[in-house]
Amino acid sequence: MLPFHPNKGALWGIMGGVFDPIHYGHLILAQCALQKFNYEGILFIPSFNPPHRAEKPVAVFDNRYMMTRLAIEGNEKFATSDLERDLKSLGYTLAIVDFLNQKYPGVVWHLILGADNLTQLDSWHKPEELIERVKIVVGNRPGFDQEFEKSKWFGRVEQFPMPLIEISSTAIRNAVREGSSIRYLVPEEVRQFIESRGLYR
Repeated sequence: MLPFHPNKGALWGIMGGVFDPIHYGHLILAQCALQKFNYEGILFIPSFNPPHRAEKPVAVFDNRYMMTRLAIEGNEKFATSDLERDLKSLGYTLAIVDFLNQKYPGVVWHLILGADNLTQLDSWHKPEELIERVKIVVGNRPGFDQEFEKSKWFGRVEQFPMPLIEISSTAIRNAVREGSSIRYLVPEEVRQFIESRGLYR
């Protein structure tokens, strides 16, 4: 895991999310973006108070942050931050981008999204301002071409290819609740952490 000390002028990716829990779909998305854009690193930022989540996250922030750290351990290009813990406002992506731009002047940021996130961008806080302040790159999974073309943001984001990975945090939580195995859906360290803490039961 890379210590988060970005060099001035460096290009970094931002991976935000509830990560409840983080899984291989998140990690594959990040790795595909890394290969496409050759980032100095990718910063994973777990949401503290996610504005788009109708219900509160099932796992508390400290557990979600720790699972994120465990998931990226060993990847020298991935880093994580608990910066949302100290934000006084809701965890809007725009506020996070503004915070990073102010704290690390000269660093260039890309916001990494999955294809499903692009279709929801209209509902985000001030999306027009967001897309003006940070470049958005989107992992285009097989079968999502028409979704991209229907989006009003289609010509204003850059796409990169990624495989179709049908893993969701909701399905993982449900599997744990039902006593089913989540092996190979999340990194083994994350699976052990979930089991040791009795999460999602």
